[in-house]
Amino acid sequence: MSPATEELSPRRREILAAATTVLARQGNRGLTHRAVDREAGLSEGSSSAYYRSRDALIGALGDFVADRLGADVAALGARLAACPGDHERAVAEVSRLFSRWLDQPDLLAARLELTVAATRDPGLAERFTLWRDDLVAMVREVMSGAGKEGGASAETLVAALDGVLLASLMLPPRRRRRFVGDSVEELLSGLGADAS
Repeated sequence: MSPATEELSPRRREILAAATTVLARQGNRGLTHRAVDREAGLSEGSSSAYYRSRDALIGALGDFVADRLGADVAALGARLAACPGDHERAVAEVSRLFSRWLDQPDLLAARLELTVAATRDPGLAERFTLWRDDLVAMVREVMSGAGKEGGASAETLVAALDGVLLASLMLPPRRRRRFVGDSVEELLSGLGADAS
């Protein structure tokens, strides 16, 4: 976690949680201080007292979302380290993480909105690169433990898993979990032991 996020006051956390919801539901254009105040149930002007400009709000929101994702990825890494070379467990753990993220659709949608914004904002891109690099490194370790370094790169596999998450958000909620579970299994099945 970044020091900035560790030190957030309860009010700042409340504002950033509301900003996550606004960004997820209204998109980047809908993210305004006024919309955040409404979502948080605060008097008008409250969020701008903490984050003076829209850039400051987006920067803080980038840290907030990236830190939440980074904490999940770090926990996944700890679980995978406890079972090196166990492909079935690795698939189950990645599926479990994605299922947790499906229970937080606003976090996923906000992350996607921020990812698009990061293509034009180097500071935001840097925030998101850190946790994604950790995820790529973990997938690389799983691939190495399964003796599959020669196939698709870990970077490619993580990009494919990102695509699964994006596609899931376009499905009705009742179909998301199964789609993600099946897709993760299919993508990672090539990492298991060769059938011979």
